[in-house]
Amino acid sequence: MPVRNLKRGDLDFAASLTVEEGWNYTPTEIGLMLDLDPDGSFVFEDERPLGIATCVTYGRTGVLGHLVVSKSGRGKRIGQTLLETAIGYMEGRGAESLLVFATESAVGLYERHGFKIARRTDCMHLKLEADYRRPPSPDCSHIEPSDLTEVIEIDSHLFGDDRGKLIERLYKEHPKAAFKLERSGTIEGFIMARPDHVGNNLGPWVCLTGSKDDAEALFMTASSALGEGTLYMGAFSNNPKALAIAGRLPSKNHWRVPLLVRGKSRYGEDAGRVFGIAAYELG
Repeated sequence: MPVRNLKRGDLDFAASLTVEEGWNYTPTEIGLMLDLDPDGSFVFEDERPLGIATCVTYGRTGVLGHLVVSKSGRGKRIGQTLLETAIGYMEGRGAESLLVFATESAVGLYERHGFKIARRTDCMHLKLEADYRRPPSPDCSHIEPSDLTEVIEIDSHLFGDDRGKLIERLYKEHPKAAFKLERSGTIEGFIMARPDHVGNNLGPWVCLTGSKDDAEALFMTASSALGEGTLYMGAFSNNPKALAIAGRLPSKNHWRVPLLVRGKSRYGEDAGRVFGIAAYELG
């Protein structure tokens, strides 16, 4: 089978495929998948590369990040081959739950491989403008390294598995855009954001109180720290508070993305406290 592991030298090709699809991932963003799971990404190659699949595993949970076939490779079952390779890899690592945020056109492929739509998310590209500012909430402050254990515990409870390696990586890269909402020594919410050369990514964004005011305090504090530009984020479509808060920013683009799951569910009964996902490729 002409499938091999994706390597650092393939990152430019992988990114170019996402640009063809209008997703516009960068080599750095796809490289993060390799950092988190070095053996979890694949290339289909027949004289030349024709498609990619990227995965990352967290404990007993696997996330399929990208599944893209070049235009010249379509109609040859390459996508199916890459998907089956990715499923085999993640389940071989002990994953009991596989997640993918899919395009609507790919839902049928995933359903044929045992995935079911669990919920939908709103993907938003928003404009960060100078007049959308307010003083940071006195309850919000920067996450400190000593807070990471508590933050990871909160994330693990809401997501359904331990994503500590992801949370630590996001914090290490952009600590100045990571904030907590803390009262009486207890963290009641947190938000992480990260700038890149095409804009700013927001998530995860969590508010344990479920309060719109508390969630908005985190959102305002983080967005103010990012400055102007484009903000990319995803929120569950059945969280009206998250959508209302994000909706106060002018929209550049907005569409819905289904979350499909194979096996055990993730994001359980407390999903209403999740106001923004980490990223579509990261879970």
